[in-house]
Amino acid sequence: MPRPKHEPAIHPFDQLHHTDTSGLIPGYVIAEGTNAQVSELTAYYGVAPSILHGLLDIWLQRTNPQPIDRTVFLDIGAGKGRAMLLASQFPFLRVEGVELNPDLTAIASANISLWHNDLQANALSPLVLHHADATTHLLPSEPTLAFLFHPFELPILRRFLRHVEHSISNNPRPFDLLYVNAEHDSYLDRHPAFTRLWNGLVPMSPADHAADLAAIAQQKEYGSTGDELCAIYRFKGRRP
Repeated sequence: MPRPKHEPAIHPFDQLHHTDTSGLIPGYVIAEGTNAQVSELTAYYGVAPSILHGLLDIWLQRTNPQPIDRTVFLDIGAGKGRAMLLASQFPFLRVEGVELNPDLTAIASANISLWHNDLQANALSPLVLHHADATTHLLPSEPTLAFLFHPFELPILRRFLRHVEHSISNNPRPFDLLYVNAEHDSYLDRHPAFTRLWNGLVPMSPADHAADLAAIAQQKEYGSTGDELCAIYRFKGRRP
């Protein structure tokens, strides 16, 4: 008899809001329908709500940022849109997401529609999703807080940071970056245009950790420690 297939683990966030942000999607699937190299991509996995909330609290309390209501939250590699939905519970000027894969963009768009009609969403800021390449897509003209949950490897990260530098040179404005699962933090630490404001481990809530363990149990590539290595950077510009 064939072995029964495991049902995918559904995160409590999706159970509460009836959205579809759970699951781990490997890079070779994300690369389909795009011009990206599989070796330059990582995977989609929705950020734990407690990780994003905790990191945003650190950004607000420890880094002396621009007023949040004048700042755009920009999710780079938005995937199914969970980080966008979570960020909209803070009073940002607006929340934007950029996603390269067309299928993930469609899922994120459907999730945003559900979110708009969800009385439990407690959304405070508008949501805008772009199906685009983050290394070339026009960046917000306002102060920006970019969010990266390790969406790509170093070649694309380099291109994205060059894009940021070029954009800010044409229109100077504050630009901060939240980096979760900061695999390439050493590159950013050496980057002449960025300054690290904070780094450390951000813990998951018990519920998020339990959900993480349930999802991770269905595959062998990743593990769960109950926290994420995170870093916060600020664009300072290159010194003359």
